[in-house]
Amino acid sequence: MSAKGMDGARVSRRGFIGGAAVLAATAAAGMAGCAPKGKAGDDRAMGAKGAEQAKAVAREKADSTMQADIVVVGAGGAGMWAAVEAADAGKRVIVVEKGQDVGVSNGSLAGGPFVVGSRLQKEAGIGITVNEAVRHIMEYAHWATNAPAIRAAVELSGNTVDRFTDDFGVPTGLRPDNYGAGHASVRSNFQSDPKNGKTQKKGVDRMGPLQAYVEGKGGQFLFEHTGRALLTSDGVVTGVQCEANGKVVNIEAAQTIVCTGGFLGSPEKMVERFGTHVNPLGNILSVGEGIDMVQAVGGQVGTQWGIAGNEFSGSNQNANGVWGRTNAAFALGIYGTLLVNNQGRRFSNEGRFANLPLALGGAISLVGGQYYAVVDQAYLDGLASGLDAWTLCGSDEENWPTGKMTLQGKPLEKVQESVDAAIAEGWAFKADSIDALAQSIGAPDLVETVGEYNGFCAAGEDGRFFKPACFLRSIEQGPFYAFQYEPSAWVTIGGIRTNDRLQAIDARGVPIRGLFVAGADNGTLMSAPYCDYEGYSLMCAYNGGRLAGRYAAALA
Repeated sequence: MSAKGMDGARVSRRGFIGGAAVLAATAAAGMAGCAPKGKAGDDRAMGAKGAEQAKAVAREKADSTMQADIVVVGAGGAGMWAAVEAADAGKRVIVVEKGQDVGVSNGSLAGGPFVVGSRLQKEAGIGITVNEAVRHIMEYAHWATNAPAIRAAVELSGNTVDRFTDDFGVPTGLRPDNYGAGHASVRSNFQSDPKNGKTQKKGVDRMGPLQAYVEGKGGQFLFEHTGRALLTSDGVVTGVQCEANGKVVNIEAAQTIVCTGGFLGSPEKMVERFGTHVNPLGNILSVGEGIDMVQAVGGQVGTQWGIAGNEFSGSNQNANGVWGRTNAAFALGIYGTLLVNNQGRRFSNEGRFANLPLALGGAISLVGGQYYAVVDQAYLDGLASGLDAWTLCGSDEENWPTGKMTLQGKPLEKVQESVDAAIAEGWAFKADSIDALAQSIGAPDLVETVGEYNGFCAAGEDGRFFKPACFLRSIEQGPFYAFQYEPSAWVTIGGIRTNDRLQAIDARGVPIRGLFVAGADNGTLMSAPYCDYEGYSLMCAYNGGRLAGRYAAALA
């Protein structure tokens, strides 16, 4: 996250100032109907959730009122493309953004979207088809996501990348397939020089041209305006109420598109949903208010909840920098080393974590909660010798293709120095014996776990969780080390349940008139675990936004 985005978060996360909200009876009924049923002992969390949703109810009186055909709440990847489609349809569009410009969202900063059928792919002879992609996406999600909406988004994806360059002058290129999708490239980027990542267009450089395009067609952007509640009349959403500088602004519109980016920036919501602290790596302006607003008018949430995990390293909130891809103390978390929970017991196949750290790694890290990577001095010495991790683990192209693509020829530097710094910071631990290491991290079962694990290493076969043999390195040569990690995420998965037209739906599956949801607030396009196509979240954001913009424009 850029410093600019972080500064925007500090400015924009002020509380909603003013008098009490008036909760209409219909809104109260909708909230009661959609409140999840908790177990005994969850009353405190449910009370907090109810309080949050109560904030998503409009005040009786606003300081000022504006009108539009379509109002878009959030200027991220989904919101910007929704605005483009609304402007293309000749609609008066107002975009509300709590940040200071269009360059703070994940959609303006992330590497690039999954793509099918772009001109770049066609010119390179890359033949991935819509049918192939949709089949894979849906099978991966066990058909628990919205198939027609996903197909429509995939069908648009190639044209979206083409438009970035053709209509907006933003350079696009192709990224290599790191995750074994079976094609040379299934993901675009925004680099003018394919070999120089420093030419990647980010922030306002990426999204500014889209803003200028929308404004050129009469659209308007309201920055540092936070959407607080949806306006309704007789069960129809008629716009959004915003707060800016202590003033309340109503924006009345025939159609409203909510795309505020999920809830990565809300530690309370993250713990409520996932049961553990998650370090945010993406836009912390997104605190879940969009989801709250829609629930407050009767919208229902979906079934898929998860995170897009950190594919580069482990993380710890107490560390200097939280995470770092070239720091050995962080990197060990995704190298297939022994991972144990805070009791010292293994909890997954570490090889799967290593090979798909973004897709499966996020989900596996949530299973672990606060977890540890355990290695010995021999392993660290191997990394310090100049060997890259993929070579050190046996150069296994079949079981670690991601390691070959991302780590081969990239040895870590200052290995022991970075480890010693982590120990000094208090999130890494060193001991002369496994028993002493277990005591230092309070993990009573670590000695037994390491003993069993060393047996698997000697046999060359993991008899418990089927970890590939290339990762099986015994832990025998002291001193011994444990690195404490916490889950970390670029974006959240999960939100409002919509139909195939991106309309929010109530408990009966009936669309809430006047209301669309796109991007990370939409709970029906992304699956948990995250799809193993790189850039899938950004594809859903850009193209889900386009679809919502089109459908809203047709009804405005």
